[in-house]
Amino acid sequence: MARMLTEDDVDEIAFRAAADGDHRGAAATLETLAESSDTHGETVTRASLLVDAGSQYGLAQDWDEAVRCYRAAVADSSDCPVDPRVWLHDGLLRQGKAEQAAALRAELKAARLTDPAVYEAVAESLEAVELLQDAHVWFTMGYHRCENAPVPDFLLDLLLVGRRRVRIALGHPADALDEVAEDYMETVGG
Repeated sequence: MARMLTEDDVDEIAFRAAADGDHRGAAATLETLAESSDTHGETVTRASLLVDAGSQYGLAQDWDEAVRCYRAAVADSSDCPVDPRVWLHDGLLRQGKAEQAAALRAELKAARLTDPAVYEAVAESLEAVELLQDAHVWFTMGYHRCENAPVPDFLLDLLLVGRRRVRIALGHPADALDEVAEDYMETVGG
C-alpha cells in the first residue's frame, strides 16, 4: 500500500518550486499525485492537489493550465480547504474572462457560504485586477455573512483589513468597521 500524502509533502513540493522556479514541474508532480488515489487522505484529496497544481501553473503565468486544473478540482468535489470555485474565479479573471468569472461570483454569492476564506479570496482576486468596488462588496459581504459563524475572530478581522485597504484606495472615509480593522492592525503590529 502506498504511503498517504500529508500537507507537509505538498508543502515540500511548493517550497522546492519556490526555490528553483520550476513551477511547471511542481504542477505536473501535483497532477500526477492527484491521479494516484491510493495516496489521498482526509486532508490531501484529489481536489486539493488539483488546486495546488493550478496554483503552481498560476505562478508560472500559465492561466490556461491553471484554469484546467481548477475546473477539474471543482468537478471532482472531494474535500478542499477552500471551495475550489474561488481559485477558478481567480484564474478566469486573470484570463480576462470577466463574464464567466461574474457568473461564478453569482453562484458563490447565492450559496451563502460562511467561510471567510471564500470571501477573502474572491475579494483579493477582484482587487488584483483593480475591480475595487466589487472587492469592497465581497470583503463587506463576507464579514456580515460570517460574523455570527463559528469561525476564529482573526479571520473576520482579516476581511476587515482587506476592506479597509480597498476603501482607502477608493477614497472612502473611515467608518466603524474600518476602526475595528485599524485596531486589529495595531494589535498585531505592535
